[in-house]
Amino acid sequence: MDRNYGRATERATWLRDYEAEINAYLDPPKSLEELQQAAASGSRPGYQIHHIVEQKSARDDKFPEAMIDAPENLVRIPTYRHQEINGWFGRLNKDFGLTPPREYLRGKGWDERLKLGIRALIEHGVLKP
Repeated sequence: MDRNYGRATERATWLRDYEAEINAYLDPPKSLEELQQAAASGSRPGYQIHHIVEQKSARDDKFPEAMIDAPENLVRIPTYRHQEINGWFGRLNKDFGLTPPREYLRGKGWDERLKLGIRALIEHGVLKP
């Protein structure tokens, strides 16, 4: 048997383990209502539930759990886009004075956090502009 064929088959098998995540990543942007309805219907392979207003920073700033986990704050988005958004919130950003968006939001109100969470969803191709 050709050695390259064996390696290609091995790679294809490995790739199949991520098929749901890859297909989800290719989803076109959706409306906020569609993303919220998807979250309400539960989990699905290749997707994760995302808090528009980040839950940890909201808890740190003493927002009530009822707001943090409200259906309006939850959307189901592709797993890899979720990871990209979480990374974006933690990276230095010139739009926020070379501060990560997560730090910029410390002490800010709910509306400011929501606005930035919506922006992140749009910029990462999850939410229709």
